[in-house]
Amino acid sequence: MKVKNSLYMIGLGVGGVLLYQQIKNGNFRKMIRNMNSAKTKMIEDLENMM
Repeated sequence: MKVKNSLYMIGLGVGGVLLYQQIKNGNFRKMIRNMNSAKTKMIEDLENMM
């Protein structure tokens, strides 16, 4: 059980570092902007269809 627990903690650490790097590079913000623009475009398309 201790091995699984330590592997889980190492995985969390690696994931946190990767997320931090993405935020620092600005990639995370770009991804969120792209998702928001896609959502807005989809809503506008639905409004045009009605």
